[in-house]
Amino acid sequence: MNTSILNNLLRFISIIVLIFSSSPSFSQTRIDDLKTTIQKCSDAFENGDVEDIKLNFPLAEQQQLILAMQKGKYKRNKGRSEIINIYKDSALVLLTGTFLIGNSGDETDYSNVYSGIYVFKPVNGVWKMSSKLPIDRLNRLKSHHLNFNVDPLKATIAVRDTMEIMTFEKHGFLVALNHKAKIEEVLLNRKKVNFIFDGGILWIESQKRIEGELILAYTLNVDQDNKNENSGYFDVNFGHVRDQFYWHPFFNFSSSNDLANFHVRASIPSNYHLSTGIAQTEEVKGNQRVINAKSAYPTFALSLYYDKEWTVTTLNKGDYKLEIFGNTNFKPVPDSLYQSFSETYELLSERFGKPQGNYLSIVQNRSKNFPIWLNRSNDMIVAGNQGSFMITNKAKSPQAPFGHEVAHAWTRPIGPATNFMREGWASFAESYLLGKMYGDTTVKRFFANYKAIYFNNGFDGKTSLWEDRGNSGISYYKGVWVFYMLRNQLGSATFDKGLKTFMQSQKPMDIVYFIKCLSDVAGKDLKPVIEPWLKSKQVPHVSKILKGNELLIEQEGDAFIFPLEVSFLLKDGNTVLQSFNISKNKQSFELNGFSAEDVSLITLDPNNKLLIKIKNNSK
Repeated sequence: MNTSILNNLLRFISIIVLIFSSSPSFSQTRIDDLKTTIQKCSDAFENGDVEDIKLNFPLAEQQQLILAMQKGKYKRNKGRSEIINIYKDSALVLLTGTFLIGNSGDETDYSNVYSGIYVFKPVNGVWKMSSKLPIDRLNRLKSHHLNFNVDPLKATIAVRDTMEIMTFEKHGFLVALNHKAKIEEVLLNRKKVNFIFDGGILWIESQKRIEGELILAYTLNVDQDNKNENSGYFDVNFGHVRDQFYWHPFFNFSSSNDLANFHVRASIPSNYHLSTGIAQTEEVKGNQRVINAKSAYPTFALSLYYDKEWTVTTLNKGDYKLEIFGNTNFKPVPDSLYQSFSETYELLSERFGKPQGNYLSIVQNRSKNFPIWLNRSNDMIVAGNQGSFMITNKAKSPQAPFGHEVAHAWTRPIGPATNFMREGWASFAESYLLGKMYGDTTVKRFFANYKAIYFNNGFDGKTSLWEDRGNSGISYYKGVWVFYMLRNQLGSATFDKGLKTFMQSQKPMDIVYFIKCLSDVAGKDLKPVIEPWLKSKQVPHVSKILKGNELLIEQEGDAFIFPLEVSFLLKDGNTVLQSFNISKNKQSFELNGFSAEDVSLITLDPNNKLLIKIKNNSK
């Protein structure tokens, strides 16, 4: 008998045994009802109108995404579904589907929001979708031994990934993988295993508490649309796949459960250079360039860039290795890059200690023709075709974009508020560089500009730093202000010491540990102070009323804790500056020495120390 047919038969028998051993009430009719419900969900995903989608997808995240795709008239392909387990009061169901929006990496990223394991429960005799299980809830992906070949002429990557995994889920093991991958082999502990690959999700049948080796072999055709190349693009001359292309399996961008050690052996035709974003060596064997690379710390995913025109410049700063991959037109020149890197490295190391690892590559991406520092992936900074400027003192928007990318080496965050600790920190690091180069006046303009962007571009009330998994932009503009306010409130010495403890520890860099490090140094629990800034979608909207000798301060929505400076311009020409500790939505403060009759003007936060919206900043 065919092995696949036998596996499916055994699986069906096990489900039937489970059903009747656990609950006699689960008849074949109940199974058929569940299958009908699953079919309705799949049909609503692919062709449903607004009402169908709302009816079949009560979960907010999935419903909103499918509705957005339906409104945008993007094609939606339903995928395979499978009843994984049925219990007395619930069922686990695999649902898959693909959003077709352009680039297969982006499609996989969005599809992962939908595809996965769902919990269905019977409500008044009808199966209802109850929740979606996180892909990384209990399972672990501990290491990758990636062996792959890049073929620019065929626009393919051929991959064999040997992973060390641990399965703590009863429903098996799931990873995300580009939905266009053509899987050739799946082995668990050297044995063939039942699996489903659809909708950018690979589900592998495994028993709970399985620890072992998962081998996955596949070929991936990389997109060649130069108008939609952000996640991945291959050309005969140059190309790339970013981590968000999902060119190799992992969970997501902020999980601690797939922080894995990477061992890489890659090959590409010898007339190309290839950068993996982690410390690497290379040699030419025949007509192939062979790269061996190893991660200096656990990470979730890698990016790859290659180019036929690159030359490689290697520079060293002590035991730190800097490699520059660019053609003869790439700017800034290596000496300028080295100088700027050295200045940033020395400034941040003096305050916060050395970063993890001792390697950095700077890579030219010729598919981007405008001058910009594009992104950072592990120990790789990617620039557009013409590179970009290092630092500027523009009147409205002073920036230090290269230093921003270098600063990412000091944090490797995971979990909620990941992008706050990643992008908010890197933006805040820019202020140190701007201060050293241009002084405090420029630093004030830097923060004023980011405050203006936050309020003028509709970030207030849109999402929270805690939930900013997609890096919507709020972590740059609100995040940098949270760091700024914490430093103002704690003092530079205490703040720097707390951050240094966080950055130099070998513990997982999650938000709980971030708050603990600052709290320990400050000598008080800062969780009530910090968490509202992270969890609330809105910053404090503050108003005041002055009557007699009493000042009433009100803040809308969530209650934040912060010191509020208030300036009172008295009618005799004198100015009184006082600070009030705000902790509630409404608070009254008694004024000493003057009253409302003596005041001609009241100004809240006159020195611009807070990210707050002032509703009436006059008497």
